[in-house]
Amino acid sequence: MSAISAPTKQRWCLIDSTAIGVDKKYEPPLIIAWGVDSNSTGTNTITMGRTIIPPKGRNQRHYHVCDATFYIVKGPIIVWMGEDREEHTVPSGTFVYCAAGEIHGLYNPSETEDAELVFTYGNCPNRDAARTIYVENEWMEEDTRDKIPG
Repeated sequence: MSAISAPTKQRWCLIDSTAIGVDKKYEPPLIIAWGVDSNSTGTNTITMGRTIIPPKGRNQRHYHVCDATFYIVKGPIIVWMGEDREEHTVPSGTFVYCAAGEIHGLYNPSETEDAELVFTYGNCPNRDAARTIYVENEWMEEDTRDKIPG
């Protein structure tokens, strides 16, 4: 089954994150591959993607109208939670949960290595439905890479 042109909900899909293109404008300088959502599978209940965080890369702190989770594939990553910016250094192999409305942001402290995470938005069919609300101005330019590294 092809996940790219799914006009109706699919029973199952295999989606190659290195072959689906990237979104570099959503949270610069992060590189995001939107894998599972209403556009690729027809689902109305989950959004899942893969994010590459370049060395010293940091996103704007923000929140969503839905719950968000992420799994640190390659870290560590520094995560800020809440209005007070409570800081946590999160190693590879860790799950992170953010309730709807909880402000969060992240930073890759490495000078040389990409960090990586896989994220989900619960009960949310796609990026637009997550309604990401930024609480900081954009401060980094987008990464120049055109695809998720393999």
